[in-house]
Amino acid sequence: RPIRPEEFWKVVDHACRHLPDDRPRYLMGVGYPLDLVVCTALGVDQYDCVYPTRTARFGVALVDEGQIKLKQHEFAPGISDQSELPIDDACPCEACVRRISRGRLHGLLKANNSIAVQLLTQHNVTYMMGLVNRMRAAILEKRFASFVREFLGKYFRSETHGSIPKWVQDALEAAGVSLDKKNQKASLIS
Repeated sequence: RPIRPEEFWKVVDHACRHLPDDRPRYLMGVGYPLDLVVCTALGVDQYDCVYPTRTARFGVALVDEGQIKLKQHEFAPGISDQSELPIDDACPCEACVRRISRGRLHGLLKANNSIAVQLLTQHNVTYMMGLVNRMRAAILEKRFASFVREFLGKYFRSETHGSIPKWVQDALEAAGVSLDKKNQKASLIS
């Protein structure tokens, strides 16, 4: 059976606390953006996972707000304003820079055109690299806690995700990252 998030974060926390400080902490097979943010707070340094490329094959684009499932009818050209937008205005991937619309990608995906999967793969890998680079910069600039609060604010603002799960709150508390700006604990990465 798969490990539940309530157990998962505790295993990651235990391992990170007991590994020598001068060694990297590598977590294999963890690739959801939320998990990367939480596990980075717990002390993980390196990741690798098929998630960004595998999810692209299913027509899913990753963004800070979660996922955009481009095969869904709402992204068909002419159905809504959402279909006219690129995946993410701020993303430097080829699809976003060229402003290829969500509607165009929807049509390519529905036609089983492999270029759509290639563009989504580039987007998702670019997104994940950008997320890791933003986390790294926040750590180096001693503003990781505010980065986490901002990320969670975007991620859980959408109707899809609802409120921040207790396991995320517990893991971040164990890492010394308070979700309340006023009660920010002292932390190496805050």
